[in-house]
Amino acid sequence: MSVKTIKNCKLAGAVALAVMMNGLPVAVFAEAENMTAEQLQQRIVELQAQVNQLAARQQVLAANPEPARSNTFGDTNIQIGGYIKLDSLFSDYSDGSSATAAIGEDFLVASTIPVGGESGDIHYHAHAKSTRLFIKSSTESGAGTINTHLEIDAMAGGQGDERISNSYAQRLRHAYVDWQMDENRSLLAGQTWSTFFNVGALPEGLDFVGPVGTIFERQPQLRYSHKVGSGQIQFAAENPATTLYNGAENPYDDNRTPDIVLRYNNSVGDLSYSVASMSRELAYENGADEDSRRGYAISLAGKMPIGKDDIRFMYSYGNALGRYLGLNSYRAGIIDVDGDIELIDQHGGFIALRHFWSEEWRSNLVLSATAADNPGFVSDMTPSAYQSAQLNLMYSPMPKLSLGGEYIFARKEVENASGLLADDSGDLQRLQFSVKYVF
Repeated sequence: MSVKTIKNCKLAGAVALAVMMNGLPVAVFAEAENMTAEQLQQRIVELQAQVNQLAARQQVLAANPEPARSNTFGDTNIQIGGYIKLDSLFSDYSDGSSATAAIGEDFLVASTIPVGGESGDIHYHAHAKSTRLFIKSSTESGAGTINTHLEIDAMAGGQGDERISNSYAQRLRHAYVDWQMDENRSLLAGQTWSTFFNVGALPEGLDFVGPVGTIFERQPQLRYSHKVGSGQIQFAAENPATTLYNGAENPYDDNRTPDIVLRYNNSVGDLSYSVASMSRELAYENGADEDSRRGYAISLAGKMPIGKDDIRFMYSYGNALGRYLGLNSYRAGIIDVDGDIELIDQHGGFIALRHFWSEEWRSNLVLSATAADNPGFVSDMTPSAYQSAQLNLMYSPMPKLSLGGEYIFARKEVENASGLLADDSGDLQRLQFSVKYVF
């Protein structure tokens, strides 16, 4: 065998090795049989360039993975996601056998805590109603970016029962379009969290809502946001509704103007915070009786990281808080004997500490309270104050899976202005276990 033939065989072997190592077409090896040494050498250089390109592309993809569940159609990116969650609850009421409304069995609704009855036995309840699904889209255009969000779950639905199928109807959570005009301005239209509510300050917990002193409201609105320096100003006109004591309806839908919210977001060091103010009309019509009053409210909320841990807080005050505070645990005002509306000063808040024991284990401690300065002519059973405390332990063996247990204590106090009630408060103690997987 000649030296040239031996050299060609070595080069052909090198090509074959490159083929096997890099997954290139096997047909490349067949070409080597009819090539000179120079041609084979050139071919190997070309193949190595292709291999280098493939390796570079793999590195880019590894550093910038495509978002899961995303698909691009033209200029529009679509995302689908949500979570599956099972809640198992053991509840014990000091003044009753169960909540005064079924919704209070699914999660903490402090106004449904019974007062004045006999204590019942501890009972167990499980559901998967908080499981949710969302669809998001983002479309680039010459006039900015259009984002949409549609989200549903089965919470707070009256349809379905536990006899056979536990089939519960889906309800609308979010449905909005958000036009990002540029890096400084955006316009949102649709249903989502009230601008008065800083969602980022809400503590992490197993209960669906959490502390009795949180602002919690979703509703249709038109919101304009504008960056100012290091902060952001938001202005919103939101759907109104009036809740009043001594009224024939709850809520009334007789408002002539939207609820107006002005909010400022910013940060100082690691502390992120928001200050929100609200002005809204409280109005009712009932035959010949009608009245309208304008009230106000303010809310301060924020989050302060401490290493991996964090502290979250919220405090709200005003004479028009009403349905915005603690899942409508108070009404905003009362209709007096002359048919006039008297607004009620209310306040409430919470403080929460989240602590990471390790990468997988964490706990949250949440303390909360609210109170209302009711006039002397309210009924004895009118709520005057609420308190709650929550302590949980959560385990995440992987980033999207959480398992945990939470102890919840909540108290409801009523006015008992006449002094005739033998008992003017009721307690709830609840132990909740949850499994949640985000997809």
